[in-house]
Amino acid sequence: MSLEGTPTAANIREAFAREAQAALRSLYFARRADVEGHADVAAYLRALADGEAGHGFGHLEFLEEAADPLAGAGDTRGNLDSAIAEAEANAAAYEAHATAARKGRLPDVAEWFESVAAAEHAHVVQLTRVRRALDEHE
Repeated sequence: MSLEGTPTAANIREAFAREAQAALRSLYFARRADVEGHADVAAYLRALADGEAGHGFGHLEFLEEAADPLAGAGDTRGNLDSAIAEAEANAAAYEAHATAARKGRLPDVAEWFESVAAAEHAHVVQLTRVRRALDEHE
């Protein structure tokens, strides 16, 4: 039976988002522990983040079997194309978030979203270069 379009596929997407969030939060907490001088706690949190990322990779493998666009296209070219599209979408979303923050009179938040949008635009440029270089070398 195929996962494509099933409630289980939706559950796997949600599970992936949870694991990705948990991995990033654990890395953030590890950085904080380092700053506070708790190297042992930081090391544990980094190991925890690695485990959470591993769970996320497992979810992505199921999504790839279900032809879910979140998983990417499978080969390097397709994955680069997917990463480019994702960075473009993220840049647009962050720009919209910045506009909303400015309207809400939250200039610090707006500036943060604008800086992240700029980084996403830079990712598009870099990923596009990598994609072109891959095409030129094969």
